[in-house]
Amino acid sequence: MSEQMISDMLNHRESSLDERIKLALDLTEDFIGNHAHGIDDEFMDRLKVHFSEAEIVELTIGIGIWDSVHKFNNVFDVHPPVEEGLFTTDPPDVPAAMREHVKQPGNKY
Repeated sequence: MSEQMISDMLNHRESSLDERIKLALDLTEDFIGNHAHGIDDEFMDRLKVHFSEAEIVELTIGIGIWDSVHKFNNVFDVHPPVEEGLFTTDPPDVPAAMREHVKQPGNKY
């Protein structure tokens, strides 16, 4: 994920992101901000053009899990581990493509 893509997500509907990503962001936005009340048959039909039913289920579960984690962290005032604008982590199992966004103790990247 590039910085441009992250920036584009702030106004995803007007961005050059592909339709699949825009729909995933629309689903996320409605799920979290509207308790999924805007997910009707028409919206599901639009999702099914770009995602299989299994992918829609998986995407929705992922959104729900991360929404719950975020709310849990808010309740207990848990802040993500960030140093110098980067997420930090002890486990060295961060995928190579994400290493530029994560600072690990003793890492060389």
